[in-house]
Amino acid sequence: MERAYRILCVDDEDFTLDLLDTLLSSQGYEIITALNGKIAIDILAEKNIDLVLLDINMPLMNGYETCRKIKSDSQTSHIPVIMITSMDSRDSKITGIEAGADEFLAKPLDHAELLLRVKNILAYRDSEEVFIYLIHSLARAAEANDMDTGNHILRVGEYSAMIAKDLGMPEKFIEDIRLHATLHDVGKLHLPSHILKKEGKLTEDEMKEVKKHPAFGAKIIGNHPHLAMGKNIAYSHHEKFDGTGYPEGLKGEDIPIEARIVAIADCYDALRNSRIYKPCYDHTGACKILIEGDDRLEPEHFDPKALEIFKKIAPQFEKMYENLKDSDS
Repeated sequence: MERAYRILCVDDEDFTLDLLDTLLSSQGYEIITALNGKIAIDILAEKNIDLVLLDINMPLMNGYETCRKIKSDSQTSHIPVIMITSMDSRDSKITGIEAGADEFLAKPLDHAELLLRVKNILAYRDSEEVFIYLIHSLARAAEANDMDTGNHILRVGEYSAMIAKDLGMPEKFIEDIRLHATLHDVGKLHLPSHILKKEGKLTEDEMKEVKKHPAFGAKIIGNHPHLAMGKNIAYSHHEKFDGTGYPEGLKGEDIPIEARIVAIADCYDALRNSRIYKPCYDHTGACKILIEGDDRLEPEHFDPKALEIFKKIAPQFEKMYENLKDSDS
């Protein structure tokens, strides 16, 4: 279910916050309020916000400084900011533009203008849905070259979000990993189909080719800050906590936390699905291998905190697998 647009209103006057809440809530928006810029920055670090309505004259951190912080952080720079001010001067608007403001509204607020500006600027946020669609399309293109089909990418995203939630990660991280985890194997686009679909054990040379897919994935995703998590996942999800993974042989917390989470989610789903070269396992069998190990996997390969979470919420994994099971499984 899609959530309502979430608007963060930042003003040191309770009257203004109450007014904004009343006007915008009546239009179906979810409203979060903050009395100063410092509180606003903390909220932005924890929650996914679609729009910021920002007063300029505030104690502790004024609107200009708050806007600069929002726009200078790669995790929040894409969020539109509408500055609300009683200073209707050219200089104040120039300062606001320099700080990164996208729009301006003057006090006292014109209610109709406020609602129209908010509606218009959020229309641009709909492009985010296109962004999500393109990420899933790219991920599915990689699956078409591999044996993973159907809902594998969606399940890995959901498992990853569940682990992240139980680890106590911020809401924003949880929502982001649900999406970006789907890109974990996008580098397989560069691998020959005859290797990915080969029956039986791979040769040493073929395995060397397979181990190139994390680097290919990072290259495909590129360096856009909005895709930083996806790039980390694609590049590092085959690293192992004990340092025996690839491509860098990273160890422990040198591996990005998002990649450590996805490593467990991906392994579980891979074990549940049959391939040309291996059978599938039921939930109990998959859990046994992850927790106790087999001839390929060892518990030491995984972040111990994330693995403990997996043990605790494993029944949720089974339920999610059944809910999103491929129609041909």
